[in-house]
Amino acid sequence: MEHRCGTRRNVALTVLVRRRGWTGSVVAQLTDISISGAFIAGPPDAFPLHSLVQLEATPPGGATTRLMSCKGMVARVASNGVGLVFDQVRPAGLAPLFGSAADAFPVAGGAGVRPSAWPASR
Repeated sequence: MEHRCGTRRNVALTVLVRRRGWTGSVVAQLTDISISGAFIAGPPDAFPLHSLVQLEATPPGGATTRLMSCKGMVARVASNGVGLVFDQVRPAGLAPLFGSAADAFPVAGGAGVRPSAWPASR
C-alpha cells in the first residue's frame, strides 16, 4: 500500500547520510523524492529498519554554501538502499528540491557533500 504524500520525482543527488547513535556516515545517492520521503541508493546494512537518520547535501547548482539537511526514519529496506519517511512533510531543509522549476531536480551527476556536526538530541 502506498503511503507517500505527493508525487515521486526522480533525482540524482549525492547525499551524506548519518544514523543517530552511530559515529559514522555514508555517502549515498538520493534517487527519488516526494514531499514525505525519499529513496537513498546505498548500503542497506548501514541503516536498519526504523533507524533515525539525517541527510545532508549541497543544493543543486551549488549556489550557496549552506547545506540542505533534514531528518527522517528508515521505513523500508531494499537490496539496493533504503526508503525514508521525513520527520515533516516538505522539510524546509530540502526546500531547493521542492521548487516548481524543473531545474530544481538535477537529473545527472550530483552535488558534493560536506559533513557537519550531528544535531543535538531531541
